[in-house]
Amino acid sequence: MMKKIIVVSIIIAIMLSACSNTIKPIKVKETEFDLSEAEIILKKAWKPVNEITNSKFETRPNIPIKSSNEFFNIYDFSYMEEQRLRVHIFEVIVDLDNNGKVVTDNNGNLVFGEGNIINYIPTIYDKGVSIKRAYIKETKYKEEYSSLDKIELVIEEESNSKIIDIASEFHRKNYFRRNEHGEWILYDIEGTTAIGWER
Repeated sequence: MMKKIIVVSIIIAIMLSACSNTIKPIKVKETEFDLSEAEIILKKAWKPVNEITNSKFETRPNIPIKSSNEFFNIYDFSYMEEQRLRVHIFEVIVDLDNNGKVVTDNNGNLVFGEGNIINYIPTIYDKGVSIKRAYIKETKYKEEYSSLDKIELVIEEESNSKIIDIASEFHRKNYFRRNEHGEWILYDIEGTTAIGWER
């Protein structure tokens, strides 16, 4: 029987500049976004995580992988921000030593999980996870700070009574922005990243 031991929650702060902490926007506008379209966008972003999550609620590849480069070549994380969010997801599921370096086994393969501790990342693919709300958030600043202006798609997820015990308190805000091709890319999350449990 699995025993839930921790819920890892993270806010990946949006680092714009040191001065942006004191500069207030002059306008913040929220416009509701179609939930069915939001689900499609959310599923694109979290698809690779779903692919490495098995029916035992373990989020880890089921094939030998020797490096992070190999990991990202096998699984398509192209709808997640590369420099920060992808790395964060990888570091959540791989075993790291006290110096922050990845742990490998005797064959040189990456170790996912730490002993009996397994990480499970809930996603919109899971039964019992649903979208609570989706909206476009437009933030505008004074003209001299217009470089801070942004348009985000925010999608809020939550669990309901149908989800398994291990993720019964799951909630996450997903922040997307468009890339140069007009595609929504997940670049920030707030809330539950992963749930650690002991076999």
